[in-house]
Amino acid sequence: MKFFGKTFLSTLFLLSFYWMQAQEMGLAGYYSDEFQGRKTASGEPYDKSDLTAAHKTLEFGSYVRITRLDNKKSVVVRINDRGPYIKDRVVDMSRKAAEALDLIRDGRAQVKLEVVSKSELTAAPESPAPEKKEELTAKSGEPVATAPVKIEPEKKTEPETPKTVQPAKTEKTSKIAETTTKGKAVTSQTYKDFGLYKIQVLKPKEGGYGVQVASLTEYENVLKQVAELQENHFKNILVSVEKGKDEKPVYKIILGPFPDLPTATSYKENLKKKHKMDGFSVNLEDIK
Repeated sequence: MKFFGKTFLSTLFLLSFYWMQAQEMGLAGYYSDEFQGRKTASGEPYDKSDLTAAHKTLEFGSYVRITRLDNKKSVVVRINDRGPYIKDRVVDMSRKAAEALDLIRDGRAQVKLEVVSKSELTAAPESPAPEKKEELTAKSGEPVATAPVKIEPEKKTEPETPKTVQPAKTEKTSKIAETTTKGKAVTSQTYKDFGLYKIQVLKPKEGGYGVQVASLTEYENVLKQVAELQENHFKNILVSVEKGKDEKPVYKIILGPFPDLPTATSYKENLKKKHKMDGFSVNLEDIK
């Protein structure tokens, strides 16, 4: 009995371990197009038109079904790269796989990962529901029976004098102005080191408090940090440019402003709780 009990517990442990390895929950993202053609950890180049993905531990060549939890859409991908190395993210997939889950607009979503066996991949797909006869006939390219149409003889008409149409300059100009003033917010998924970005520099109202969340010495990293904040729906982003060592500038990223210190402190605590983001309150009047 003791031997049987130990064997049963060992089997149960192994089954539990396998189930934990076969299923995983967490955030999913996808590769930026700038990685197209670059070598993955497996050695093969990344192709955004392939159904592939990156995972931290699964073997190269293994297949995983990724199911988006909110819309229940799923796709099977092949693991050929390592990563992702962003906190709380469990998988990064190719653009084609992301399109199958409607992930392009959202950038990331909660998903479930399930390891797929070879037998599941080779299983015959389910037969689709039969379409209506009229639709099948039309799609196949065969003629569809229709009622005879009586063709009336063409009536001769005098050609009309062409009217002079003035180009709508005002409408065209307004459309250009609309596209240049509105734009689309850049996130960490869509940000690239090279490209055209709209920058609007404004002086905020004097006074108040803010929450500093970053201090950077390289200007190119400022745009990346702002893109990541915009991805998390932060809009009131301030940048304080101050003198650092050897007269080199230091870029401090601050969220705000807030009318008083208690409000800023409360916001800082909310950042830590909801976004796992550290920061500290600063008096904006002290920044010159």
